[in-house]
Amino acid sequence: MAGRRSAARMQLVEVDESPAPQTRPEHPDNPASALAAPSAEPTVRTPFTRVARRWWPVAAVVVVAVVVTVGAAVARDRAFVERIAAVPGLVRPLDGEPAIRWSAPAAPHRGAVVAADGALVLVSAQDGRWLVTAHAADDGRSLWTRDLAPVQRSGFESSLVACPSRGEDVGSLVVCLVTEPRVVYSDDASIDEPAHTRVVTLDAASGEELGAWEVDDALVEAGRVGDDLVLVTLDDAGHAVAERRAVVGGGARWSYTTPDVLESITLSRVAGAKVARDVVVVEGVVTTVLDADDGAVLTAGAPYRNLQVAALRDGFATWATVGGGQVHDADGSQRFEVDGLPVPFSLDDGTAPDVLVVDDGSRLRGVDAATGRVRWSTETMLDVRARVSERLLVSGLSRFGVVDAADGRVRWVSDAGDPMPWAPLTDGALVLAPGLSPGGSAQLVGLGLDDGVRYWALDLPGRVQRVDGVGGVLVARTADQALVLG
Repeated sequence: MAGRRSAARMQLVEVDESPAPQTRPEHPDNPASALAAPSAEPTVRTPFTRVARRWWPVAAVVVVAVVVTVGAAVARDRAFVERIAAVPGLVRPLDGEPAIRWSAPAAPHRGAVVAADGALVLVSAQDGRWLVTAHAADDGRSLWTRDLAPVQRSGFESSLVACPSRGEDVGSLVVCLVTEPRVVYSDDASIDEPAHTRVVTLDAASGEELGAWEVDDALVEAGRVGDDLVLVTLDDAGHAVAERRAVVGGGARWSYTTPDVLESITLSRVAGAKVARDVVVVEGVVTTVLDADDGAVLTAGAPYRNLQVAALRDGFATWATVGGGQVHDADGSQRFEVDGLPVPFSLDDGTAPDVLVVDDGSRLRGVDAATGRVRWSTETMLDVRARVSERLLVSGLSRFGVVDAADGRVRWVSDAGDPMPWAPLTDGALVLAPGLSPGGSAQLVGLGLDDGVRYWALDLPGRVQRVDGVGGVLVARTADQALVLG
């Protein structure tokens, strides 16, 4: 058996794995073949060649790391876009300077523009009729139209058609409230009848009517909650009736009638209500907070206490001149006392959830959401409009800006010069605010959320009354048109 070499006697040998140069084969009948030169130069090896061979796996790892990093960034950006677009009232992040894509007739009132199953559904008054029309969000082409009611008739109050939503895409069902006109000039007893409301449910894809039912009592408020409708009405005695009913068929999920008379001429009280997040607030002589899921009474104020209620992302808050303020959990239990009423963010992506913001009029205070401890205080007269990307969008009269939600630091403030015709909104990266061109015409201005840097300005018709985010789509509203921007 041959002996094993010791490591001291072993030598490193570099093996040339490159193919040998081809030469013309020799042939005994071809004497010239003996003088034939090789067809290729001999391989010349350099130190760089050896280094390249040695380090190519490292380069491959670097390339893979770059690809993974870029892929993660793209996925993160896509997730951010989808998260912002899903928040009711916010705008899907814009790629650049927007333009007016298309416009169509639309009434100016609340509930005249709703997103449903990716389309935009517009309510308009045309030729004396209330029409509901679905448009493709990208180019505005008409998908279907339904005629729901006359606009008005001689001797009657004006009718109204509204399709409630919170600014989110409501899905496959479009629910519209048709307020039927009440007789105002008649010797008949029907003049004393209240206006009737008809609930009509349409298929968002085809416009087909899926069901209709009547609301006989005077309607105070209506709000969309999933595929249900929460209604607050007044009975003949002045009691408020709150109900959650299925939009198709009108079947009741729950019903609650206030024990007290909330509206009375002799008491000079007018009932009100609101449906916000997970609670239903019924206001009158007594203010009652109900759970939107099952109608349970979460809390009720004392008579004539003028209890104010703010729906929070997790629970709700109450405040009264006598008794002060309390923050409540979702089940109504008191979490802690608070000196003021926390801001109920109408536009809220859920960032910085550990801070509640209390508006004292001349200042904003950041309050710990778990303990009520004051974290920061900032002097400002501006009101909070939105919470997004851990920032607070604030505005008032002609000024607007951004405050850090974590520490209350004012990042920037801008002055539009004139009272703003509509409140600024945001796409999570930009503040979309009203502005004026050098010539004095109306503009929509995009400014960086963090630094206030002006990126672009879009000229708008001077008659624009408001700008909203509907299902993530940026929509400008005039008295009779909806202008879709993007």
